[in-house]
Amino acid sequence: MSDITSQPWFWPAVIVSIGLPLMLIGLTEFANALQRRGSRAAPIVVMVRNYLVPVAGVLVLISQPGAWEGSGTWPRVIWTIFGLLVIVVTINAINHLVFHRAEKGSWRDRFPTIFSDLIRFVLIIVGIALVFYWVWDADVAGVFAALGITSIVVGLALQNAVGSIVSGLFLIFEAPFQIGDWIQTGGTRGQIIEVNWRAVHLDTGNGIVVMPTAELAEGSFVNLSRAADPYAAQKELSFSTDDPPLRVRTMLVDIARDIPLVALDREPSVSTAGGAKYRVSIPLQSPGDEGAVLDAFTTRLWYAARRAGLHLDGDQTDEWNSTDRLLTGLRQIAPALSLRPGEAEALATSARLERFAAGEVLLRPGAVPDSTRFILAGRVMLGVPTDDAGFVEITELSRDDAVGLTALTRSRTISRAIALTEVEVVSIPVGVLDDIVRSHPSLAREVVRENDNRVRLARSALAAVGEMLDPTRRVMG
Repeated sequence: MSDITSQPWFWPAVIVSIGLPLMLIGLTEFANALQRRGSRAAPIVVMVRNYLVPVAGVLVLISQPGAWEGSGTWPRVIWTIFGLLVIVVTINAINHLVFHRAEKGSWRDRFPTIFSDLIRFVLIIVGIALVFYWVWDADVAGVFAALGITSIVVGLALQNAVGSIVSGLFLIFEAPFQIGDWIQTGGTRGQIIEVNWRAVHLDTGNGIVVMPTAELAEGSFVNLSRAADPYAAQKELSFSTDDPPLRVRTMLVDIARDIPLVALDREPSVSTAGGAKYRVSIPLQSPGDEGAVLDAFTTRLWYAARRAGLHLDGDQTDEWNSTDRLLTGLRQIAPALSLRPGEAEALATSARLERFAAGEVLLRPGAVPDSTRFILAGRVMLGVPTDDAGFVEITELSRDDAVGLTALTRSRTISRAIALTEVEVVSIPVGVLDDIVRSHPSLAREVVRENDNRVRLARSALAAVGEMLDPTRRVMG
């Protein structure tokens, strides 16, 4: 037995026969654990298990004295294969540790892919040269000299082209933008949807613009998404010189504030430009919302200006708001007010015709309405806010339904009413409603009945989303 253990091949054979299976089992379990965690290091461990460790075991066996007659070619071949595997595993491990695990926004995350590819290529060439130098005693000095001369020749031949590419790559490395940012350069504005070493792809909303990174590097551009304050849409408007500036400014801010795409942490602002001109600034959640916000703002402003008796663009006419149309509307809502048509027409001196654009708010939570609006045409969505700043729809109001039932009780409403289409209403002041209730008590009962019905609908809608209506809140819109 002692003769066997004293043989130079004995202990290497024992190490390989016992250690190799144990190492393969350990690497298998390690690779499975990495795969379950979704780690990108799992393929590297699998490569070590399937190729590097078995080849290392073969090397241990054939490297013992007497295991191979003479110097032989096959041991060198196996050593070459082992060296190449070490190079591949090492480069992949470095790439994983340095770049794949980089924190978002760090220099490693911003490092251009083409640079890392070039570095890997150079390391592979150097590694292969060293393997051939150590295993085959090859003269690699000529290889490095040839690589140096070739790189100089290629660099001189492609000086202009490579220069622009490199300047673009350094722009990417500096990372003045990222995917999702909005930039503006020259007459082009768009959202970045892809960045590579050659070009930046911008979604302009009217097609994709492919802009070379070198062009951005050599010029100037504005990153609209990285300003200290949110990007603001600008609009200049004019009114009649007879319109009170404070009323105009208040109306403009109220309209802008109700548009859903406006930034939540910034208030719209209005400045007087002189000559009955006003400049409104609307902070946005995203620069890409500018077109939609300005469209909604301009549309709603036309309706709001006429309701407020202000004269957008100096327009003094409103042919829609006529006496005949008002009388027709009053006759239409007479049954809802428990009035005869003649009695309803007598309200023409105090009632008003109003129109709202789709998306405008007719009633806000916490407000005490000073009038009740009866719908002549269109649809209105009635809902209540939730505890998480959300919104739950209660019901949809349409022709002859009322908005602002709490006007009679002088109570704050908890609901919000939003126009779903263009809406036409007749607005009855609360003082006039009081007079109607005194002469027609049945109207008060109808208002209470409808309010209780909306409260029940609110409870059901909130229960469907896991919330409860405050039992002390008994008034709706």
